[in-house]
Amino acid sequence: MDTSFLGLVCRILAVAALALPAGMAAAQETTATVDTDGVQRIAIGGGSYFFRPSHIVARANQPLEIRLSVEPGLVPHRFVLEGPDGQPLADVSLGTQEQTLRLTLAPDTYPFYCPNRLLLFQSHRAHGMAGVLQVQE
Repeated sequence: MDTSFLGLVCRILAVAALALPAGMAAAQETTATVDTDGVQRIAIGGGSYFFRPSHIVARANQPLEIRLSVEPGLVPHRFVLEGPDGQPLADVSLGTQEQTLRLTLAPDTYPFYCPNRLLLFQSHRAHGMAGVLQVQE
């Protein structure tokens, strides 16, 4: 095989790897901030196959407000927060208006995701529109 062709293929693959959506990168932990009123607050933004941040750390047994927003687009999204038993604690349709959830949670790991899907395609969750809320003592 021609070495110049191999070099071109390698350069194309390198550029393609750099162009991956930010959601494909390793999730960084984001800690909910505690305001002077003692309420923890975090904002989660969603869009085409992502939630940012996708790994959130919060304190147990302390009120937590989650502000949800979504990028403008045609594809509808939802935010589902599951409890440790797999049952939904929240199931919110995301629209043009920012929405706020207020919860007080026990220590555990709580997955969140968008379960929506188009006809024969995989769910948004399967495409990476998911994250985890880690609640610690």
